Amino acid sequence: MSLLAILLALQPTAGVPPVEEARIPFASFRSIRTFHPVGEDVVYLQDQQRSWYRADLTGPCFNIGTAVRIGLDTRPGDTIDNTSSFIVDGERCPIHSLVRSGPPSRPDRR
Repeated sequence: MSLLAILLALQPTAGVPPVEEARIPFASFRSIRTFHPVGEDVVYLQDQQRSWYRADLTGPCFNIGTAVRIGLDTRPGDTIDNTSSFIVDGERCPIHSLVRSGPPSRPDRR
């Protein structure tokens, strides 16, 4: 591989800080102010302090936008993070990444 090709491959990540995974402590759905699914693999959460988080799921979570029952599995503790899962009509939807975020864009809000 040429030196130019190596430099071009490295350029997009140069100077970009890594995204830090977030945690929402003492979490339950009572501590979540609002919840906005975007498609089947992204969920925006807003906590009681009005901070926004983006949860990217490990795969599609069917019916998350229309579910009658949604639960939250934070085991082994009471913190929502990248080891937590949503339970949607009995289906486990693991969170792959949870990061601080702005709110979802207007067209994505439901």
